[in-house]
Amino acid sequence: MSSKKRTRYTIIVSGGGTGGHYYPAQAIMEAIRQHSSELPASVRIDCHFVGSSFGIESRLAPESGFPYTLIPVRGFSRYMTLKAQSRNLLLPFRLLISFLRIALLYRRLDPVATVATGGYASAIPGQISNLRRIPLFVQEQNAFPGVTSRHLAKKAMGFFYAYEAVKEHIPHEVLFIKSGNPVRNAISRIPREEACRKMQLKTDIFTLFIFGGSQGSASVNRYLAKRIESWIYKYKIQVLWQTGETTYEELNAMLGENPNIHLRKYIHDMSAAYSACDMVISRAGALSLAEIELMRIPAILVPLPGAAGNHQYYNARTLESLGCAYLVEEKDFPNNPFIPILNAMIKDPEQLEKMRSAFPERDSNSADTIARNILNRLQSFYAWS
Repeated sequence: MSSKKRTRYTIIVSGGGTGGHYYPAQAIMEAIRQHSSELPASVRIDCHFVGSSFGIESRLAPESGFPYTLIPVRGFSRYMTLKAQSRNLLLPFRLLISFLRIALLYRRLDPVATVATGGYASAIPGQISNLRRIPLFVQEQNAFPGVTSRHLAKKAMGFFYAYEAVKEHIPHEVLFIKSGNPVRNAISRIPREEACRKMQLKTDIFTLFIFGGSQGSASVNRYLAKRIESWIYKYKIQVLWQTGETTYEELNAMLGENPNIHLRKYIHDMSAAYSACDMVISRAGALSLAEIELMRIPAILVPLPGAAGNHQYYNARTLESLGCAYLVEEKDFPNNPFIPILNAMIKDPEQLEKMRSAFPERDSNSADTIARNILNRLQSFYAWS
């Protein structure tokens, strides 16, 4: 890219499908907007988000305050059902439509950089960025990088990562920048009393928060649903449970009348949810772990068995090795592994406090690190000072 004088610059940030890709993209855009105020007054930085019309971003992007474009791409389905195979037959047409739409977007906005946070929605913007010789940055959340991140890393100007193990799976010469995982600015601790009031919980009782990521986990939900009432009776606890859309009605029919079980399809105010709880049972997606780490909440982590490269297992193992979480695999469910762990966590306040203290200190805000690095590197192309 040749050096040229401009006053307005657009950075395209792409990613989505799940909250694990969408929320880091949002956090990075917020940080870029914040730090662009440090540039000369004549310089304006705009961020434009690109995601999938089939992902969680289709619901959340309109509320974000950033301009956005959604394209009709979704991942290849490995299921052999008629519906899944019909979806796969449409994939080439959706890819073509999406490519043309994003090519026109790049032509119109003339962006100075692309940031890809992973997921199928970031593949086309990343590829077009390479074709147009626009600086490309990749942010990978997991210990095992996804297909899109591995592909785009080949020509990335910078590769932001959270787990050292990711380097084992990127054979290309790339500038690795350890940043940690970006967490939404909205995630912060608030007083427990206020949090419990917002979540309609009692303030004087041990609180377990169950969630399976932004979309919930049907298998974990159904396993826990058969046992949760006996746990409530045995341990004298209350439960806040983000079920996701899929199993909400099913769980509500089973458990909805229990006053100590508070079911939600989706929780927007995660700061209140985290601040109200004493411990969590969760999947081990990178975003969830980054939030759990930020809020310093002892956890039982149940990795998604079908995750690419088993990355959730390796994510969870990292926190377990630090002593701030327990790892339980779904294949061990028949052995009912939760009881000894719950005994250790709920019945022993000192153990719980020890786990809280085991979380590593965060040296800096991950989104800030990424935003500052991107803006500094782009200064070599543009006269910003």
